[in-house]
Parts: sequence; C-alpha cells; structure tokens
Amino acid sequence: MTEQQASRRLILTIDDDHMIGLMLHDVLDREGFDVLSASNGREGIDMVKSRRPELVLLDVMMPEMDGFECLQAMRKMPGMELLPIVMLTGADDTDSINRSFQLGATDFIVKPICWPTLPHQLRYFLRASSALGQLAKSEADLRTAQKIAHLGSWEWNVENDRMQWSEEVFNVLNVTPDTFTGHYQDLYTRLANADSDKLQQAIERCVRNKQSFHLEGQLQHLDGSDGVVLIHGEPIIIDNEVTHIQGTVQDITERRRIEEQIRFLSYYDPLTHLPNRKLFKMILGQAMTYCNLNNVEMSALFISIDQFKRVIETLGPSAGDQVLKTFSDRLIARIQNCAVIPVNTHYDINHEYDINQMLMAKVASNEFAILISNIKDTSDSIKITKSIFQIIEEPFHVEEHEIYLSMSIGIAVYPGDGIDEDNFIKNGKVAMSHAREQGQNGYQFFRKSLNVAAFHKLSMENNLRRAIERDELMLYYHAIINMRENSVIGCEALIRWQHPELGLVPPSQFIPIAEESGLINYISQWVLESSCTQMCQWLKQGLPLQVMSINVSATQFRKDSFADEVQSLLSHLELAPKYLKLELTESILLDGISDVLGTLKKLRAMGVQISIDDFGTGYSSLAYLKKLPITELKIDRSFIRDIHHNEDDRAITTAILGLAKSLGLDVVAEGVDHEDQVVFLLQQGCEIAQGFLFSKPLSPADFTKFVPEFNT
Repeated sequence: MTEQQASRRLILTIDDDHMIGLMLHDVLDREGFDVLSASNGREGIDMVKSRRPELVLLDVMMPEMDGFECLQAMRKMPGMELLPIVMLTGADDTDSINRSFQLGATDFIVKPICWPTLPHQLRYFLRASSALGQLAKSEADLRTAQKIAHLGSWEWNVENDRMQWSEEVFNVLNVTPDTFTGHYQDLYTRLANADSDKLQQAIERCVRNKQSFHLEGQLQHLDGSDGVVLIHGEPIIIDNEVTHIQGTVQDITERRRIEEQIRFLSYYDPLTHLPNRKLFKMILGQAMTYCNLNNVEMSALFISIDQFKRVIETLGPSAGDQVLKTFSDRLIARIQNCAVIPVNTHYDINHEYDINQMLMAKVASNEFAILISNIKDTSDSIKITKSIFQIIEEPFHVEEHEIYLSMSIGIAVYPGDGIDEDNFIKNGKVAMSHAREQGQNGYQFFRKSLNVAAFHKLSMENNLRRAIERDELMLYYHAIINMRENSVIGCEALIRWQHPELGLVPPSQFIPIAEESGLINYISQWVLESSCTQMCQWLKQGLPLQVMSINVSATQFRKDSFADEVQSLLSHLELAPKYLKLELTESILLDGISDVLGTLKKLRAMGVQISIDDFGTGYSSLAYLKKLPITELKIDRSFIRDIHHNEDDRAITTAILGLAKSLGLDVVAEGVDHEDQVVFLLQQGCEIAQGFLFSKPLSPADFTKFVPEFNT
C-alpha cells in the first residue's frame, strides 16, 4: 500500500437517492477519499458496525428508516459517540436541522449540495473529529469541553475569585502563564473592548440569574491576524447559589472562515465577486417593496455578451473567464464614472438594500444586471445604457489575441414590467433577447418587445392552424447508431414545419404555441400515426431497423385513453410494439407519478419501450426511477457536448451510466458530434448514440438511402 493510499480517509454516504450517491462517490473519490455507499439506514448501520468509517454523510428523508432514526441508532453504538455524522437536508428545513442537532448530529449540509465546497467541509469535519479523539483521552473533567482542536476549559470560583485554565486556554487567548493572575478578569482582558464588556456582563448575569451563556469575541493572534473565539459558561449551583462557573474557550476562526467562504459562494460569483442571481433576486424583492410603499419607479438593465460562446469554443474556458473578468471590471468602472448614483458591488445580505445605490450583479454565465433605483423617467436608464456601450469599443486582450465583442441590453421598468421578481427578470431578459435579434450593440425596453412578441405569437398560431389544414407539417428522422458495431439500429422522428415563406421551421418555435393553443393534441396524434406508418414501410422494404423513437407531449400522454389509442394504432398497422419507443421528459413522468403509472404499465405490458428524454436536466428525485417501468435513459446533449474536456460533464455522464446499469436500463447519448466523445462513451460502456457525427436529421427518402450506405 502506498503512502497516498494509506492516508485516504473512509467516508460513508447514506442516501436513498441513487444519483446523489453516485455523485458523492465520484466527487469524493476524486478528492482523495475512500467512499462507502448505503442506500438505506439499516444498510448504513451495518456498514458502520463492520467498516467503522471516519465520517458519515446521512440524508434526512429516507423511506422505512429516516435519517433521525439512523442517527439515534448510530449514536447508541459503542465507540460511536464522537463519530462525525453530517446530515443532508434542505436549506429551509429548519425543523429537521434543529432535530438533527438535538439527536447528536455533528453538523448539516444543505441541499442542493455545493459540490466545489463539499470536500473542504468534510476535511474540516475530519480535522475536528481527529482533534476530538485526542482530547477524549485526556482527563475526564476535560472531555466534555475539549471537543475539537483549539478548545480549552476554565473554571471560576465565585466566592474567592479564583480562575483555573487548561493549557489550551492559554494558547487560544495568546496568554503566557507568567502573566496569568488567576482572577476572572484574565478571561476578558484579551478581547476587544466592546467584547470584553459583553463578556463581563454575561458572567455577572450568569451569577445573578443562574443561566448559562455563549459569547463570541474578537482577538488578535500572535501572528497579527484577527481571530474569533467562542466562550461558553455554565453555572454550578449549590443550595440555590452559583458557587462556580465552568466553561470553555474555543478558537473558531477557521470555522468562521469556511462559513464565510460557503456564504460567499452561495451569494456571489467567484470570478467577478459580484452578487449572483440568487442575491440579485433577493435585493430586487426589497427594492420592489420600497417602490410599492413610496410610489416610485426603478429600472434594471440586463446585459448580455453576445459572442461569449464563440470565445469559449475557440479559445477555451480560461479565455472566457478572462473576458468575463475584464468585462466586469470595465463595467464597474464605467458605471461608477458615469452615474451620479453610488454603485454597490458587494452587498451585505444581513442589511436592507440601500435604495439610494445602484446594484450590479452577474446573473448568468455571460449576463449581468444593473438595478437602478429612484429613476425619474426612462431617460435616466437610457443615459447609463448608452454609456455602457463604450466599454466594448476597445478590444479584449486574451494572451496574444485581440477580441472584439458586442453586447445587447434589455431594460425593464418597475412597476409595469413584472408583478414579482421572477416575472420582472424574465421580462428583462426577453427585452435583452429582442435587442440581440435587432443587431449588435443595441438596447430595447420590454414594453416594446412585448408588443412585437405578442403580435408574432398570434401570427404564428394562425399560420400553424393553416399549416395543419395545408399539410405543411413533415417528419425528419435522426439516426440512432450502435457505435461499437457502427450500424443504424433505429431513428427518432422529429417534426418540422415547411412554412411557405419562412422555410423549414424547427419545433422549438412552434411547439410551445401549439401547446398553448390546444393544437398539440392533433399534432401529437399525427406524429404518432405518421412515424409508425413510415416504420411499417421501412420494415417491408427490408431496412434493418429495430426501433422508431417518438417524443410524446404531456397533453398527449396524460389522456386517459392514450395507451388504448397506441394499442389500436399498432394493431391497425400490424406493427409489433417492440418497434415503438416513446420518449417522455422527467417532468411528465414525475409530476403526479400516481396518475401516469397506470398508463406506463399498460404500455410496457404491450411491449412498447419507454425512454426518459434529456435525462439529468430535471430536478425531480431519482428515487422514483426504480418505481417507473421504463426501459431507457437519454443523456442530454448538454452533458455530452463538452465531455471530452469537461471533468464535471464526464463525472455526471459516468454517474448516469452507472445508475442506468444498476437499474438495468438502456442508455442513448444525444449530441455526439466528435470522435473523442465516441471513445469516451464506449470506454464507459455506452454503445448507442445520436449526433451530427453520424448524420443530421433526414427526410424519409434520404434516410432510406442513408441506412444501407452507413451499414456497408
């Protein structure tokens, strides 16, 4: 065994969500931990007994035995009193957090998990656990106090004012034994003046009211750095009088540093140090309340760097970061120079938003927002907007390259352009998108773009109704490839609209309109009948196809008669059900699972295959997967696109493949456009894929020619 292997710490994860378990295993393994995984509480307890992990990550919400029962059982096991047990729970689930601490949890980590900070948190817990184990070997009267490193104990005799310190108190407070007088004043003279007064008052209240106290104080370490100590005092009462106070002094500087780091990553963009979308939304809500109470207006500018994606694709992610940082610095400087309103780029979430300041934030990968309060009229927003365009007149220097960029700015005004934060942000981004469509370096107000969008939407709906009547809808077919055998095994039916003026219209532009107008029912049925009919023709022609994959809309699938309609169609066409695969999104399957389970079971009973499309992009609990009678997962193209050079995408894809294997499901990878992607997927055991590397979607005639040519 190598030295590196010997130093790997053993961590047990207990979570019934298989996807979370796989992600934890992959992330922690790459960070140098050995990881055990349990899918339920009883299995986890058995692993604690047999393998004795050094730390346990325990999910609160699990079937049969929840996290609380599991926590209690582990705490009762001999030798497990000091085992670090960290609970996984929702950030707003305060009841679970409080109960976890009452039952003996070491700490908690909120979901969704912040993956970049998780290893740092665990290493901190492990360091604290190691220190606690060493202190537990010390004197019995110090065991309770010395729980982690940098924790000392003290005792004060109230009657004779005699103070006793453990050795660690001297270390924490930076006091040498020769300067120690042995009186209670020694405890607070090292603190800052204000904290010193608070501690003295807390001790006096403890004696008077017979109540314990906790107090944080500021001190300076010997190296000159600032530190934070936590001082705890507990009264010892004899004959209804406080005779002694026993307490602890703990250096929590490192803990506070980690908490600040976690807080920063939660509310700020780590690259630009600007508030992120989450914090921007919080402040926006405060500003809206102020506007409502004071009958004033505010506006927000939503700024997009238009060519940012091209920079990433051409020069790589590090170049993109460099552009974003430079853009952010220029934007801050420009706003501060041109605006009479002060600019706040680092907002304190513990205080109310200063309505007299502008706020700048980074709300997406290449998008920024500026909140402008107390505007008199729209001209204020326009002046600032026009000034912002000056920051891109000069090129951006990335290594030896000079990059010229353009931007688009959308302007939303409150009240008027949104009834709440989400609606307001959405409308501002709609205006930004419309500005981008109008050309480079332009701006648009939401009110104008909304009128254009509404007219366009109405026009598209009317044209779509005529398209159905005039048979302008058509199907293209995207090949499904077995990469190991290099053969076409099937295809996915994709609807297109051959508009007489606009040409070939993709479904993303008309399917949402069809759903809102109710036309989706007719279109969905037409796709099902047409694609199945085409499959019958190809099989009669001898094409070696195994499956026809069809996307099913939520409206179509949730019809009570859907399964019966599919069976009737297949019988009429004399098409074996095994040739049909229905693709559904996670939201269709998991939003009201009890309602769709019956339809799924009927379809599977006939032999129809069921696939989850765009898997990995939803937010539903993966615990439901094992209950669904599905046959396949389709890995979304967003994970495949950068898989050959993005470690996170590789980790997620590997986790999905592992999940599929454990559940006995087939997997199809979407968006395979490069040979490097093929190599990685085959190495991970994924053989089936779709992508432009093999073929673009083809018309029926072209697909008929393509299959034998590709299989040759």
